Amino acid sequence: MVNNVEEYFREDPEASYCNKDGKKYFQSVHGKSYTRYNKAKEEVKKKVIDKKEIIEYVNELLETIGITPVSKPIMNPSEVNYKSLKEEYELDDERDIVWIKFTTDGFIGCVAVSNDINFQIPSAISDYDILEKKYNEYTKRYEDDWKYNSSGILVHKLNKKWDESFVLVFPLKKRKESGYSRHEIEMAIGNYLSKGKNVPIIDYYSHNIG
Repeated sequence: MVNNVEEYFREDPEASYCNKDGKKYFQSVHGKSYTRYNKAKEEVKKKVIDKKEIIEYVNELLETIGITPVSKPIMNPSEVNYKSLKEEYELDDERDIVWIKFTTDGFIGCVAVSNDINFQIPSAISDYDILEKKYNEYTKRYEDDWKYNSSGILVHKLNKKWDESFVLVFPLKKRKESGYSRHEIEMAIGNYLSKGKNVPIIDYYSHNIG
């Protein structure tokens, strides 16, 4: 069981900032924002933690908040079927899945949530700021968004590559009974790994950004 588990459900204050207009902004990997990149450089100086330990830590947190631990979370990304996972784990939504991807040298790239497992990575620096139209589920319309996600950009900046041979998948069975949203659980897992167990995460702030 995880002691003082509620502390891991608090957003890292360094993940965002308030500008002169008083609005909240999350740290970026674009433009002249270097906070996430500088943090990534610090993270890769830490000792790599074996994925078996990481699995134990994640299950510890899940069990503490009343979510069924996952005995076999190591999956082949090409074989992940969201519909089947929803049925097998009796999920309320296919997006009730926390997943963790790694680099080829064993670092966690990011802790993520939803039914969108991917290994995005730009091929050149000039690709970092490419925009494309993406569908926004909240506004119900297509809007300009970055083509490449932050973890892919950071991994490319650090001259690393994704390990596409496996991904850790944690379906959140009994999520509603836990009283937490899937993003809150994503944040708690990332914070517990990084702050509670000193597990390095390249995209350190990603799980704090909803």
